[in-house]
Amino acid sequence: MTVWSNIWPLSIPFAAAIVVYFLSMRYLRALNVVAIIMLIGTLFLPLWHLFRPIDALAYWFDITATVFGAFALWFSGPYIEKESSWHPWHPTHIKHYYVGLYLFVGSLMAMALVANYLLLWVALEAATLSSVYLVQTEKTRTSLEAAWRYLMVTETGGLSGLLGTVLIVLGTGRNLGVWSLTPSYSHIPVNAAMVFAGVFLAAIGYGAKAGLAPFHTWLPDAHSEAPAPVSALLSGVKLAGAVLILDRLFTLSSFAIPGFWPHDLLLVLGILSLIIAASFVAFQKDLKRLWAYSSIEHIGLIALGLGFGGIGVLGALLHVWTHGINKTLLFYNAGTVRAYNHGLSSLPATSGLMETTPYTGGLLALGVSGILGLPPFAPFWSEWLILMGGIASGKIILTIAVILLLLAIFGGIALKMPRWLWTPGKSRKVAVKEPWPLILPSLALGVLVVAGGLALPGLVPHMFHQAAVLLRYKSSSS
Repeated sequence: MTVWSNIWPLSIPFAAAIVVYFLSMRYLRALNVVAIIMLIGTLFLPLWHLFRPIDALAYWFDITATVFGAFALWFSGPYIEKESSWHPWHPTHIKHYYVGLYLFVGSLMAMALVANYLLLWVALEAATLSSVYLVQTEKTRTSLEAAWRYLMVTETGGLSGLLGTVLIVLGTGRNLGVWSLTPSYSHIPVNAAMVFAGVFLAAIGYGAKAGLAPFHTWLPDAHSEAPAPVSALLSGVKLAGAVLILDRLFTLSSFAIPGFWPHDLLLVLGILSLIIAASFVAFQKDLKRLWAYSSIEHIGLIALGLGFGGIGVLGALLHVWTHGINKTLLFYNAGTVRAYNHGLSSLPATSGLMETTPYTGGLLALGVSGILGLPPFAPFWSEWLILMGGIASGKIILTIAVILLLLAIFGGIALKMPRWLWTPGKSRKVAVKEPWPLILPSLALGVLVVAGGLALPGLVPHMFHQAAVLLRYKSSSS
């Protein structure tokens, strides 16, 4: 198996980033359509051995990054057209946005496909820098401040993550240049002190990239200022990717030091993230900031599932997918609300959505039902598996605390949403014409929220199971 067979789909978004810069604006939509078709097409190529992800976990996350990257390109067309009409944006400005978006999508795919720990850090850095550029797309004072805070916090963490990665890889007796992510349990010399230090540095560095508390301070502002397609990719893909890389490093380091305790750090970061979300979510008056704090909660849940181990790992992997679907829908709806209200998505200016924009309001209500973990929506099942993982691991008190924090977060969101969905009191507003190009991507996501959340692991159960095994899940038959 050659390296090129693992990574060649990365050439699609990176080549598109170059082409879009020199392409005439009239052909921009056609380029996006071709890129979407090609990206989705790569997901089926492993069936014919034309593309070989390094392992099942890489394939699982590549599906997530590719699908939501394609959705971002689809939604960006009508969204940027609407947003640029009231800024207004120069055509060069629009091109720069798409260059950044293609680089961001390519970097997210690289976080799945490259099979070298040092290059995984490089891919995460590329995703960070490209998304920092996209956060300040509107070039307002608040967007520039958000991008600067995002850059400072995550790049400080990035240096810590780099040092932690190097210490773990070298401390476990591996070569930094080896093209493999599989831990080796052979009797090779290890440096436990080096690995011990690397684990803590990696937790800080990758925790900052993932927006896990207490390194989350950049996340609410960045999510609220970024264009909606970028916010969705940040929340649904980039944060989860950083946690999965951190978990790979912890799995690599766990045989070099006694026990599996490195994964307990994920439990600490996960519960802290839920505490932060529970403390702030009920006080948010801006729709995008509300979903930003919800993202802190859900990335904390993924970290908890990985930390619990066992069946919790299955729940964490499923939650990467189900949370991505629901949160992408919610950020797209928040972006649509902003587009209808000239950049506003806060209360009370955007209340009464079911009356003024019934399609947007209805899809928002659907997304909220999913993100609250209500059955029969898929996040209910992934969260259930995570909680069962906590019970099975014997961490009963921690699991009870998680349940109580989830109830507090869900209660805060449930109390807020009627303000957006229904007009308070007797005030009435003029209905807004909802353009179908802006609604269709969200409508497709709504179908996935209802029926597609569990479809992916159902279609590829062997790949889903193998991905979990790589992250310490042990089935009864293994």
